[in-house]
Amino acid sequence: MSLLHMAWRNLMNRRVQTLITVIVVSIGVAMTLSIMMLSAGIKQGIVKASEPFGMIVGSKGSANQLVFNTIFLMDNPLTNISLDYYRTLENDPRVTQAVPFALGDNYKGFRLVGTTPSFFALKGKHSDPPYFRLAAGRLFDKPFEAVLGAKVAKETGLKVGDRLVSGHGVAKSLQHDEGHNDHPYTVVGILHGVSAPSDQGIYVSMDSYWISHEHAEEQKHEEDEHGVTAALVKPRSYVDLMKMYQEINQGKEAQAVFPGQVIAKIFDMMGSGEKILTYISYVVLGMAGLTVVLALYGSTVERRRTVAILRAIGASRSAVVTIVLLESVLVVLFGCVMGTALGGGLTWLLSDYIGSQISVTVSVAYSWDAAAVIGGVALLGMVAGILPAIGAYRTETARYLHAA
Repeated sequence: MSLLHMAWRNLMNRRVQTLITVIVVSIGVAMTLSIMMLSAGIKQGIVKASEPFGMIVGSKGSANQLVFNTIFLMDNPLTNISLDYYRTLENDPRVTQAVPFALGDNYKGFRLVGTTPSFFALKGKHSDPPYFRLAAGRLFDKPFEAVLGAKVAKETGLKVGDRLVSGHGVAKSLQHDEGHNDHPYTVVGILHGVSAPSDQGIYVSMDSYWISHEHAEEQKHEEDEHGVTAALVKPRSYVDLMKMYQEINQGKEAQAVFPGQVIAKIFDMMGSGEKILTYISYVVLGMAGLTVVLALYGSTVERRRTVAILRAIGASRSAVVTIVLLESVLVVLFGCVMGTALGGGLTWLLSDYIGSQISVTVSVAYSWDAAAVIGGVALLGMVAGILPAIGAYRTETARYLHAA
């Protein structure tokens, strides 16, 4: 009978104790992996969501709020900046691209975003292909035509040619709201999914936004009555970017924010919570290691007579020590396997829930950091078996045979 087989039979002889130890180890591994994967997935999702956006310009107020409602389609929009001010930005010779945004309506909780066709030409980098691509239909080219984000089309069942009536406000109301019945939208296009909050947007022309908000079509030439919630501005060079950033923020009409700075603050806030949760998971892993030590040491004490018999029939001290160490390795190995599976499943469930709450797709993937954690736990298990192994090594054969 091999030493591995003997170690396995020893564990099976105390199934309940072994199972409890494996569960404790798996919980520690699962917690640590879930925290690592969720943190990495959320950060990756946030960064991906902001890829095509450069400097955001909006009215004075909270920079966080401006970024959240423009890029992540969350929070309430700030007050509008005047269309004249937006035209000034758009016509500035230092600017290569200016994209307006107008927010204020929703359809079944999905936000309508007033913009221009230039929005769909946005790129993460200059050499990248357009961030947005059509999966069906075409882009809007006149008022009250709508292009749906992938998630909107999936959850509402709307198809090209269908019509929808938007409601007031940026969130679905529990009360009856007739909405803009006089101006229904016709779906003319559906976008490919980009795994970002933009999948939850319904994109319409700026004229649609202005007309639906009680601006008569004959007044469209009176641009001072119109407004823009925010604008994406991409200057020609880094020098132009910094100059415009300073000029806008020094003025009284608007503020300019860099999404990257806001995201960095978000990561800082996440980092504090992540550290606390990581420390908690390390405590659980430490408890798991202690549980392995106590379980194996207790079983070694109980099996002193068995160890003495093994020694009496010719088993060497090294063989006895190896059996105990193998028991430790097997317990931790099963705990790591269960913990890895449990951590992946838990992360998948939480990522789906978090993604639905913060409009960011949280990717789930094992990384080298996760592999390092699993390897560290396995090493901890081997170390945890040393103390019980020493106890087995020191067992006095004559004493426990005589006691029997």
